[in-house]
Amino acid sequence: MKRLIQRLIYALAFVSASVIGGWWLGRLLSPISFGMPLWLDIMIEAGMHLAGATDPLDPEDIELIGLFILFLAYCIIVGVVLAVALRTLRRYIKKRRTP
Repeated sequence: MKRLIQRLIYALAFVSASVIGGWWLGRLLSPISFGMPLWLDIMIEAGMHLAGATDPLDPEDIELIGLFILFLAYCIIVGVVLAVALRTLRRYIKKRRTP
């Protein structure tokens, strides 16, 4: 039971760090202006049509969904970087402990 609680706390801390890191990465990159890629616009429109959205699609909805997808991508990027860093740190600590 103790190990389950430890793993739950570890997973919660990892997800929290990924979300906070994704938020800060988004804040760091938000001043850089760029247009929404055409493929992202097409995918959002296709997803909204599949979900049963009414025509014509509201451009503000498309922007909001695009921003959410970017935030999700930032969180995933930060999560992958954190996972690689933690794995590297564990290996380093394990090598230091063994004689």
